[in-house]
Amino acid sequence: MRVLFTTAPMHGHLFPLVPLAWACRAAGHEVLVATTEHFVPSVVQAGLPAAPVGPGMTLSELAAPTAAHGIDDAPYAHGEVFGAMASRNLADTRALVETWRPDLVVNERSELAGPVAAAAAGTPHAELRWGVAELTEYRVAGEDVLRGQLRALGLPGLPTPGLRLSPWPPSLRLPHARADLSLRHVSYNGAAVVPAWASASGTRPRVCLTLGTVIPLLSTDGAAGFLRRLVDSLGGLGCELVIAVDDTVAEELGTLPETVLHAGRVPLAEVLPGCRLLIHHGGQGSALTGLAAGCPQVVLPRFDDALENAQAVVDAGVGLSLRLEQATPQGVADHAGRVLADPRFRAAAATVAREIAAQPAPAEVVGVLERLVAGGAAAGPGRPAEPAAGTATFTGRR
Repeated sequence: MRVLFTTAPMHGHLFPLVPLAWACRAAGHEVLVATTEHFVPSVVQAGLPAAPVGPGMTLSELAAPTAAHGIDDAPYAHGEVFGAMASRNLADTRALVETWRPDLVVNERSELAGPVAAAAAGTPHAELRWGVAELTEYRVAGEDVLRGQLRALGLPGLPTPGLRLSPWPPSLRLPHARADLSLRHVSYNGAAVVPAWASASGTRPRVCLTLGTVIPLLSTDGAAGFLRRLVDSLGGLGCELVIAVDDTVAEELGTLPETVLHAGRVPLAEVLPGCRLLIHHGGQGSALTGLAAGCPQVVLPRFDDALENAQAVVDAGVGLSLRLEQATPQGVADHAGRVLADPRFRAAAATVAREIAAQPAPAEVVGVLERLVAGGAAAGPGRPAEPAAGTATFTGRR
């Protein structure tokens, strides 16, 4: 079977696809990842073959004040950005589908060119739904941007996937995602070395602080200024602090107090099991990695799916949330102190971690993808393939 994975050029969008792509390769299937040209190195670094399908748009361009759509705007504006990316990349993506002839296309929810190219070729497609939010604005805006190209292909709108995958544990999902196929969250953290202290117990509670890759671009005085103020406030908790940021940001922090154990890139999956608390921005990767590790959380969301990811953490009793634009360093420290002092947060986190561990591993989900393909490709443009019932034998190309 040939599986084409498609992703927007953002680490938080690629990383959830990586374990499933690895699992497909381990099962003997051919895998290719399509993304924008400048993002190809990130895919290759994950040990996966990549094909460029357009120039794309970098995060810094999205966040620039002169950009048509700011990264801090409403979800519809973000959907327009992803629609514009798909519009520019559609011709190359269609050409790749026609020449490489995948049996299945798997897209992350914001990448739209892959599903359209699959529908035009009569190829089934599946979608990985990162985040708790439904984000209907993404789909509406994407259809608005792509309307002319969809009509030219005879498609009434964006195609519906034959299968939706969700790595969120069922108890934390909203109604729109309750029927999604569960896929256990397996962390991929990019290229990061596991430090020797990760498996050693400290003399003080260990707290991990991360703001992902997008939020640092939005701080008026840069990531270093905001992080440094947080570090100073958190110092009053008597904790051991790990600051998980890009090394370039870490260098801007200057001389740090002795309470800071590390500042720079770290693999969260290996670090969080030894932490008593995770403070983060609400991204799927940080939230789910913390949940899988049974780590209580303080979430500082700012936009889109992060808002509902944060609410899911709160509703599960795993932590507290504070809107980033309303947060003060002392307010964050106060929330962190409350979570550290109350054992109920850790007990709830352990419960969710067990639920995540019980979800089907990516290797198990590969069999479902095989049955989706064995059930037949879409009969025509815009018609999704339905997952085959029972245990149909895979008959596609290996």
